[in-house]
Formats: sequence, C-alpha cells, structure tokens
Amino acid sequence: MRPEMGNASAGLAGGVTRASGANNPPAPPARGAVHSAEIEYAMGNLSKNTVYAWTPEDNKVSETMQSYFANFIKTGNPNAKGLPEWAAMKPGRVAQFMRLDLESQLQTEEHGDRYLFLERQHDKK
Repeated sequence: MRPEMGNASAGLAGGVTRASGANNPPAPPARGAVHSAEIEYAMGNLSKNTVYAWTPEDNKVSETMQSYFANFIKTGNPNAKGLPEWAAMKPGRVAQFMRLDLESQLQTEEHGDRYLFLERQHDKK
C-alpha cells in the first residue's frame, strides 16, 4: 500500500480497513497480489487503483496477462511469439497451469486428487 494510506490494512476479502490504535491490528507482510487484483491486471488499469504503489514489474505482469487473454479471445489459443507456451489441458493428463509473473512459466498442478475427490462427492448427490 502507499504510505499515505496510513494505518489502513488490506481486508481479507478485498477493500481497505481503517481503525485507530489497538483496534487496527498491523497488516501482515505483503505476499503476492491482493484479493481481486487480477481484475486490474487483466484490464490493464493498475494506475486507476491509487491505494497500491504499483511498480513497473506489476505493469509487465499486467501486459503479459493481457496478451494471453487477447490472443485467446482472437484465436482460441493464448499462445503467441514472445510468450511462454501455455499448454492446453487434455483428458487423462495431469493439469498444468500458467504462473503469471515476471518470468511466467507453466507449472504442474499438484493437488488434482483433491479436486477429483470433491467432484466424486458432488456426483453422489
């Protein structure tokens, strides 16, 4: 957050909380993006949210995200020259996902069994 936000802390479900004195617990150290920030990254309007001190790195990640989205909208395929390859999901294969970051990379999903379990529970209803 920007220093001028004073004693504000990011809310767990988005937004900002302000309180005075002991009623306002200190914010935990920043780690990753805040809740709903993906919207600003995807729409390319980081500068419109003046609560956070966006960096050139944030803008780079936003541009990468927008490129993948625009390619997918135009062609049905998020990939293009200059972007790390985003593999399509295929039945019977372990799911992979794209970690969007300064050095975006394809990663393998490690908890698929959890989702399959929940899906089976849902199907029993």
